Amino acid sequence: MPRTPNRLLEDLWPALAQGDPQAVHEARKLTRKVAAELKLGNAPKKTRRAWRDLRRAVAPLRDRDVAFGHIGEALDELGQGGAGREAFAADWGRQRAEAVAALKLPKVPTDAPRPKHLRRRACEALTEQAGELLASGPGVLKARRPDTWHEWRKALKNYRYTLELLREPPDTLKAVLDSLGRLQDAEVVLDILEHEPWLEGARADLIARERRIRLESRKEVRAQWPALEAHLNRVLETGGRKD
Repeated sequence: MPRTPNRLLEDLWPALAQGDPQAVHEARKLTRKVAAELKLGNAPKKTRRAWRDLRRAVAPLRDRDVAFGHIGEALDELGQGGAGREAFAADWGRQRAEAVAALKLPKVPTDAPRPKHLRRRACEALTEQAGELLASGPGVLKARRPDTWHEWRKALKNYRYTLELLREPPDTLKAVLDSLGRLQDAEVVLDILEHEPWLEGARADLIARERRIRLESRKEVRAQWPALEAHLNRVLETGGRKD
């Protein structure tokens, strides 16, 4: 019998409380999956809020872990090493340890009963979400504001988790989400680089790299849109029952 979200979270909890990066990542994913199902079942606000609060608690740690990986990869590409990089890694580690020490996790959220007629509810929600994504997509692809892209990415992730209640998401959806994820990572890295006093010698190159990746990621999403648009239209035509 599959373990409930609550049981999965309990298994993660000891490592999560220690700030383990993989546990943080898994917990954040789990909260989004649970949120999609709780929304379908009109779960009590208290339950939905508990899972939301957990996601918000671990989000800053996950964002910084991802940013650290991207910065390290960029420094490798630029051939940056030596004392400056060591000082950066040490200071980053110190700040992460402080963030873990200050981490305040809520109580383990409770499970809500699975809603009746889950598949029917998921199909109805999927159709509604597909329509909203189709309507908003063209405007997002022309947008310049980062928060416009970010909000659309959140809506698309919610769509994915709703779809996963029925079947495996198509590769085109995963590809768009990957590109949007790297776009958001670039925004996080740029914010850190522009506000933290690190890597003076490499900062200009690092910022230029992330700005380039931001542009490339948006171009990728625009190129991937026709395939995603076709998928969303098929979902509308079938009432969410199949792709």
